[in-house]
Amino acid sequence: MPKKLKVFHGLVNYGTQAGLFARELRNQGVDAISVVGGDWSKRQTDVELLHGGNLLQKILKHTWNRMCKIYWFFRYNTFHFYFGKTLFKNQKDLPLYKYFGKKVVMEYLGNDIRHYQTLVRRYNLPESHDFALNMGKHDKKIADRIENEKKFIDYSMCCLPTHIDFAKSYNYIIDELLPLALNTSEIKFMPLAATKSKTVKILHAPTHRVFKGTQYIEKAVHNLKAEGYNIHFHIAEGISHAQLFEQYEKCDIFIDNISVGWYGTASLEAMAVGRPVCAYIDERYFRHIDYADEIPVINVTREKVTDVLRDLIENKDQLPAIGRKSREFVEKYHDVRNVTKKLIDIYQHKVWKK
Repeated sequence: MPKKLKVFHGLVNYGTQAGLFARELRNQGVDAISVVGGDWSKRQTDVELLHGGNLLQKILKHTWNRMCKIYWFFRYNTFHFYFGKTLFKNQKDLPLYKYFGKKVVMEYLGNDIRHYQTLVRRYNLPESHDFALNMGKHDKKIADRIENEKKFIDYSMCCLPTHIDFAKSYNYIIDELLPLALNTSEIKFMPLAATKSKTVKILHAPTHRVFKGTQYIEKAVHNLKAEGYNIHFHIAEGISHAQLFEQYEKCDIFIDNISVGWYGTASLEAMAVGRPVCAYIDERYFRHIDYADEIPVINVTREKVTDVLRDLIENKDQLPAIGRKSREFVEKYHDVRNVTKKLIDIYQHKVWKK
């Protein structure tokens, strides 16, 4: 264990995990920085690498980025990487960390560990699904990358219990499940008020329409409108993180992924605002957590989405209470202060004990 932890987070900031953890680590007395590549969502981070411009500008920016990466390599002693990305392309730097007495943590966030063949079989996805069409190429690419990085990584983590199962499909054992983190102190709780309005506002914000099951949600809303229900349905895409929060505040119900079995960052953000959330929760993953009976997410599958939404609309007086329970759940299990305490313990007593 070094005299002082100096932690680098990067270069991917999906779910704002790198940015949130680095800032909270500093709040808790740990020297830390978050560095990311280009991020059109403009999430919280300390440093965004330079990019864009004409040819000369790109050359100068690339040179500056490389010099900074070399500096960071020697400046920090614990490197918390995400999504299979390291300081340099194709993980060429991985063999160097151990040689210089540094530790490497890799956290898996999604497609960097998903096993498409498992998803296709487990959730009976059609042959036309992107995962079915690309599973051979994708799974081999991930398998090859994992085979390389696991030789050099000191500790592995994932943000969702689903990923523990995916890793096993690659004959890889994840060391730790670290819950997704949010800074709830920066997310204003906007409780739903009891209303007699006949219009129910439903929000969906897919990062990948096929993966999220958007077509099934759209069909369900169409069917419910045909039945006479007054629904304002909005799909939020291509907007900034701040703009997405404005949409959370305007909706009555947020519906997230209904295809492959767990809630993600968007669900947590909507719950933190105080919105009831619908998503598919596959109970097979409950064995990886100890708070399954407290999850307030309304479980919905692509086969049952119409029925679930109809029931919520007909009983919309229950929505404010679900929203309050959702906020409490996020504060208890996903607030960045609590998760960071666990992360520091992992660094000190697991990563540096190896």
